[in-house]
This record gives sequence, C-alpha cells and structure tokens, in this order.
Amino acid sequence: MSYLTKKEFESSIDELYPRLHRAMTAYLYGTSLEPDDILQETFLKAIRNLHTFQGGASLYTWMYSIARNICIDQFRKLKHEKKRDFASVEELPITAEEKNNTEEINLLRKAIMSLPDDLRELVIMKAIDEMGYRQISDITGVNEQTLKSRMLKARKLLSIELKKMGVRS
Repeated sequence: MSYLTKKEFESSIDELYPRLHRAMTAYLYGTSLEPDDILQETFLKAIRNLHTFQGGASLYTWMYSIARNICIDQFRKLKHEKKRDFASVEELPITAEEKNNTEEINLLRKAIMSLPDDLRELVIMKAIDEMGYRQISDITGVNEQTLKSRMLKARKLLSIELKKMGVRS
C-alpha cells in the first residue's frame, strides 16, 4: 500500500486538471452542469480523502472516478440524464488539429451524443479521453470483455447514425 502525500497530490494538479477538464466537458455536454464546478468538488473531495488512495489504480483513474461519481449524483439530483440538449454541438471546444475538419467533427460529436448513456460514456472515455479498457474497467466496475463488446456495439451505432447524417466512410 502506498499512500499519496498532500504535497505529491498538489504537484500533480497541473498535469491532472487539463485532462480531467477535457473529459468532464465531454461528459457533461448537454447539461447545465459546469465542468469547473464538478472539478472543484472533485479536487476538494480528493484532498479530503487522500488517505484512501492506495495506488492500485493511477491517480488519474482515481480522480476520474471521483468526478464521474459526482456527476452521477448531480444527474440524479437534477434529473438531467434524459434532458440533455445537444442542439449546439459547436459549443464543444475544438483542438488545433480539428479546426480544418470542423463540420466532420461536429457531426461526429452529434452522433456520439445520440448514443445511449452507457455507450456514450464508454466512447468518451475510450476515444476522446484515450483510456484503456483496464482503466475504464477500474472506473466503471465493468469487466474488460464486456467493455470491448459494448464498444463494438457503439461503433456500429455510430456508423449507422453517421450514415443517417450523410457521412460516407
């Protein structure tokens, strides 16, 4: 068991925050919840519970789990899970590489947001946040083989949705 000190945690914030912010921006898209608010609560909760971090998973995975659980609690409280508004996909941040493909990126984002909640979350974790199946399994509690099967289903649904939007592969 290796516990994390407050100083070690604080030194990792600059590395963790941008990645978590990007992930939470995608995760919360279409809700009235703000990634900054969720992350503030996440970091406060993490500092209060540093003594529980044992190093079995990466610090990022542990922090993502905390943020995800806070989001789920907020969704339950506000009943936003089924009331997301995906009308303006263009509001999501675009990276420098995406600027040349804005239309395609917006169609892909819209297609991702049309997926059922569990598949959308998986696609966001795997494709957008570039997590491995092991990391996703640690966060969600779903075994890796099931995740791979769900990802295959998500890809098929994305392909169908993109074809409906007129995108040809």
